[in-house]
Amino acid sequence: MKPSPRIKRKRIGLCCLFLLSFSVISCASNIRYYPQLNEYLYARDYDSACRLIKESRKDFKKRDILLYYLDEGLIAHFASRYEESNRSLSQAGSIMDKLYTRSLSREAASFVINDNTIPYRGEDFESALVNLFMSLNYAGLGLWDDALVEARKVDNKLNILNARYEENERNVYREDAFIRFLMGVLYEAQGEINDAYISYWKSQEIYRTDYLPNYGVSPPAFLIKSLLGAAQAMGFQEELMEIQREYPDIAIERQVTKKDMAEVYFIHYNGPGPEKVEEYFLVPMPDGYIMKMAYPGFVKKSYGIRGSKILLENLSSRRSYSFDTALMEDISSIAVKNLDNRIGRIRAKAIVRMTAKYLMARAAEKAARENGGDILGLMVRAASQIISLTTEHADIRHWRLLPAEIRVGRAVIAPGEYEGKISFVTAGGTAVDSIHTPRFSITKGEKKFFTFRTLN
Repeated sequence: MKPSPRIKRKRIGLCCLFLLSFSVISCASNIRYYPQLNEYLYARDYDSACRLIKESRKDFKKRDILLYYLDEGLIAHFASRYEESNRSLSQAGSIMDKLYTRSLSREAASFVINDNTIPYRGEDFESALVNLFMSLNYAGLGLWDDALVEARKVDNKLNILNARYEENERNVYREDAFIRFLMGVLYEAQGEINDAYISYWKSQEIYRTDYLPNYGVSPPAFLIKSLLGAAQAMGFQEELMEIQREYPDIAIERQVTKKDMAEVYFIHYNGPGPEKVEEYFLVPMPDGYIMKMAYPGFVKKSYGIRGSKILLENLSSRRSYSFDTALMEDISSIAVKNLDNRIGRIRAKAIVRMTAKYLMARAAEKAARENGGDILGLMVRAASQIISLTTEHADIRHWRLLPAEIRVGRAVIAPGEYEGKISFVTAGGTAVDSIHTPRFSITKGEKKFFTFRTLN
C-alpha cells in the first residue's frame, strides 16, 4: 500500500524540520567579551577583568557553563585572589566530574547533529590543569597540605583519563613533570625530604624521557640542584653520584647554608594559549551531493616575550640576587599533541554524523519527489544541501585564557625584606617590559610563591 499524500507531506516536513534544526542547535555560545577581556589582561587590570567576567555570566549557555568557571577561576588566579580562584576552579572540576559519565541520549544527538549540542566537559589536559592551578593557589596561600592534595589529583586524573583509551590511542600527556617538581617543593616545605627526593627524581625523569623528546623541554638546573640537595640530605650517596654523572655541569648546593636561608619561586605565565580552530574538507557523494566533514585542531599563537629575569634586593644588607626563569610547562605543545592523539576518534564520529545528514537529505528529497514531483524534489535537494554544508561545525570550545607556557624562576636568598623587579625579554635577551615585584618579607626556611602574566 502506497502512503497517503498526507503521510508523504508529513515525511517531508519531518525531514526538513530535522535538517533545519541543525542550524539552530549547532550554534555554540557566542561569547563576545574576549577582545575586551584580553585588553584588560594585557594591561594587567585584573579588577576590571574579574568584573567583566562576572557581568558576562548571562552570555554563557548552559552547555558552556564550564567555560565560565574556568575563565573566572584563572583570572582570579592571575589577580592573586587565590581563595576566590579555588572556589571557581572547584566548581569547574565538579562539572567536569559530573560530565565524565555522559548522557547516552545527548551523546547520540552529538553523533547525528553536532558536538556542540552536548555540554562542554573540557579537554583531558584542561581537566588536569584545573587541579594544577588549584595547587598553585594553595601554595600561594602557604597551605602546603591542601596544595599537595591537588597536586596528587593531577597524577591520579591523568591515569584515570588515559585508562579509558586503548594502549595505542592514549595521550602523550600521561604525566606532568611540573606538578611533580611542585610536589617536591611542597614536601620539602614540610620537612618530608624523602618524599621530596622521590618527587624531584620523578620530575627530572619525566622531563628527560617525555618532555624533552615530545615538547623540547629539559629539566631546569634548579630542579637538579633540589634533587641533589635532597639526595645529600638523605645520605643517598649512590643516588647522588648517579645524578652527578647524569648532570655533570650542575653543582650541588650547600645544605648547611641553605638551612639558614629562604626560597622564592617566581611563576611566569607567558604568551597567549593555543587556539582551537575548525578544519574541514568537502566530500563529493556518488549522486552529486557535497558533504562537509569538520573537525577541530589546535594552533599555536605567536608572542615576542621568551623569558624573564628577576632582580631582588635585600633592603637591610643591600645584597642583590639575580636569576632567570626556565620553561617548565609548554601548554601549547601539550594541547596540540593531546588533540592529535584523539583526532582519529573525532574524525570517525564526524564521518558518522556526515553520513546521517546525507541519508536524511536523501530521504527528504525522495519524499518530496514522490509527493510533489521533480521541481519540489530539486528545491528540497538544494535546501538540504545548503543546510548540510552550513551547519556542520567542529566543536572549537576550549579554555581560551590559558597561557602558552609556564616558566619558573627559583632562588635561595637570605631572610629579610625585599623589593625588586621582573624584566620580560625577547629570545635575544632584550627587555621589552618590566614590572616591580611587590615588597615582601621572608623568614628563615620559608618558601614564597609569586605569579606574573604576560601576553605579548
